[in-house]
Amino acid sequence: MKTILKAAVSAAILACASPAFANLVYVAGPQGTGTGLGNVSTVVTVQNNGPQNNIESGCVTHNAGGDPGSPAQTCDLGLAGGDNQAINNTYFLDDIEGLQNAGQLGFVVNISEGAPGNTATLTDLYLSLFNTLSNTRTFFSYIGPDLVLGDRGGIGQSGAHRFVLDDAQAAAAIEFCPVLSQCVVGGGIQFAANTTQSAPETVYVGAFERDGEVPEPGSIALLGAGVMAFGALRRRHTAKKS
Repeated sequence: MKTILKAAVSAAILACASPAFANLVYVAGPQGTGTGLGNVSTVVTVQNNGPQNNIESGCVTHNAGGDPGSPAQTCDLGLAGGDNQAINNTYFLDDIEGLQNAGQLGFVVNISEGAPGNTATLTDLYLSLFNTLSNTRTFFSYIGPDLVLGDRGGIGQSGAHRFVLDDAQAAAAIEFCPVLSQCVVGGGIQFAANTTQSAPETVYVGAFERDGEVPEPGSIALLGAGVMAFGALRRRHTAKKS
């Protein structure tokens, strides 16, 4: 399924299609401290327990009538699951510090692989929203290429690996969750087989500014086409002058 979605994204970019299909966009953010368990809104804490062919995978899901602080540890979108550890929570959106609307939602993936410089290969990541008024759920997934993410100092030091919504998906999130107190965020993550070891990886949710930070893939393609067209016109003008 992910391969099909990637192909659709590539075709859309080549065709300069809009809106973009990239639901969660990887953005390198500033490194910070004080992000250990209990200090941030941790969604998933995951460490490879060995039941899924050495694939590190875990998820949390909020269901109708459930307690956000005690979510189901079941996966959607084909992730293997089974490796959740320690703190795993879903959250009402109005409990997320600084969040003014659902379009500002984003995940920070923190790699803890024993020492700075060690890596883990992320294959899947999704953010889920559950509307408690309609009892419906929607998903925002990272569908880009597998990412080799580096350890930046362990669980308490993170922020570099961020996944946020592009313009189109931010608008969709706001439409789905117009009232923050009626929506619950959860999610899931998965790493490639035999690429993780040592301490747990963590995912936490936060509010992130997006202006000027997250270009849509369709917009990037259009910008590239514009630059090429400008270059062609400039070469033509130079040829006429000579």
